[in-house]
Amino acid sequence: MQEQISEIIYYVKGTLRYKWHGIVIAWVVCLIGWVFVLAMPNKYTSEAKVHVETRTMLQPLLQGMTIQSDIRGLLRVMQSLMFTQSNLDEIIKLSDLGKTVQNETERQAMMTRLKKDIQINGGADEIFIIKYEAREAEMARNVVQAVLTVFSEQTHKSTLVGADSAKKFIDVQISDYETRLRNAEKARENFKRTNFGLLPGEGNDQIAQVQTTAGMLADAKMKLNETLSRKEVLLAQLKEIKESDEEWGVTDLQQQEQNLSEEDTTIQVLKIRKKELLVRYTERHPEIVSINKAIAEMKQRKKDTVQVEQKADDALIKPSVMANPYIQTIKVALNEAEADVASAQSRVTELQQRADKIGTELNSRLTVETELKNLNRDYDAIKSTYDKLLESREQAKMSEKVDNQAEALKFRIADAPNKPLAASSPNRPLLFSIVLVGGGLCGFGLALALYFIRPTVMSTLQLRQLTGLPVLGSVSLKVTEDKVQKNKKDRLRYSFAGVGLLVIYVGFMALELMGVRFFSLSKLLQSIT
Repeated sequence: MQEQISEIIYYVKGTLRYKWHGIVIAWVVCLIGWVFVLAMPNKYTSEAKVHVETRTMLQPLLQGMTIQSDIRGLLRVMQSLMFTQSNLDEIIKLSDLGKTVQNETERQAMMTRLKKDIQINGGADEIFIIKYEAREAEMARNVVQAVLTVFSEQTHKSTLVGADSAKKFIDVQISDYETRLRNAEKARENFKRTNFGLLPGEGNDQIAQVQTTAGMLADAKMKLNETLSRKEVLLAQLKEIKESDEEWGVTDLQQQEQNLSEEDTTIQVLKIRKKELLVRYTERHPEIVSINKAIAEMKQRKKDTVQVEQKADDALIKPSVMANPYIQTIKVALNEAEADVASAQSRVTELQQRADKIGTELNSRLTVETELKNLNRDYDAIKSTYDKLLESREQAKMSEKVDNQAEALKFRIADAPNKPLAASSPNRPLLFSIVLVGGGLCGFGLALALYFIRPTVMSTLQLRQLTGLPVLGSVSLKVTEDKVQKNKKDRLRYSFAGVGLLVIYVGFMALELMGVRFFSLSKLLQSIT
């Protein structure tokens, strides 16, 4: 840290060797800068404050019943659209700026300057500030007044200017949606008429029917498998006995009568079971229907095939074997098993057909339900939009009536544009100070640059740091009396030069703060520039 401070001190001492150069540069920069500041033209700012009231007494009373325009958004749009070609041209005419315009090029240039210089700020608390800065106070006031006039006209024109167009658009949309609504209602009506009986809420609970039928079908198939198994066991037993050699001495005639009685026995067994079932069920019961079919089949088989089977049996089986009473018992049981198989098979077939029919009907009902939901959804969407359009039309009608009774925007001038007495810019005291500081920095920078260009060793410590060698001693300069007097005079000249620069600065500041204007000098410099 000590070395850094020492190094800074070396630079300062070295810079002071070229202080005259720095003072001269500071004077040149300051004089040129101050003259330039004096030559800057005065500019006058005129402003006006306007209050745009967007709330009326009717708004809270008609909340939700009328179309509430976004007035603040409207003002923001107007603020951005204020600088259109037509509005700028109107401002030029109202402010008499057109007198200075010679051709179209100058008019376009003036419009560009106006668009850049006119400021419309605010919007908070419904207060807008219009500002404009010009070289003449009267011109600034005229431009602000012109902008105020155009701004007022824009606000009075922009409440519900599109009401007629909006009403026409809504009427067209209502007509279109009314047609679509009628078509949707007709489509729903035709669909319900076509699919009567399959609509939701109509008929029995088919899902429960499907489950019940599936359970009954499973039970019927299980019973059929049981009867088939019993029949196979009986056939196996009968085959085993027929293959035996035991003879019971039965004649062929007896055997035929026995075979014929077996068919009758089977039919009789089925009839007995039918009577038992009729005690509990009706003729339409599935098992009774199955028994009827089995009886019919047995009678047909008795008529067509009994003799053929009997001849085959007579050819293969000995009459003595057929006389076995055990065979007769198995025959009776086998006939009963065949009757049960026929009955179970018939019931399985009927239940399967019923299940297929219910399943098909259920699929149709689900398809109809889905299509009906789609139709209802389309109808509800169209109906909702149609109702909203009707509501919007009524709101538009009421809004138009309200707009005839009370203005949506109330434009009031809170602060009229004034003719400024004092210039708003340039801020000469600030610019004078900036020039003074800039001149001093330029002078110091030049002196420091000269020291770096032509460096000088200012002490033995600096010499040792630069060379890295030990310093054995130093020889001091013997200053004569004449040299001392000369140095004093030089210091006085340096002081006078610096103080003189400050005196000129203070003089400019005092004259500016007291309101003294160098009109002749300023105008002369302006004409030169």
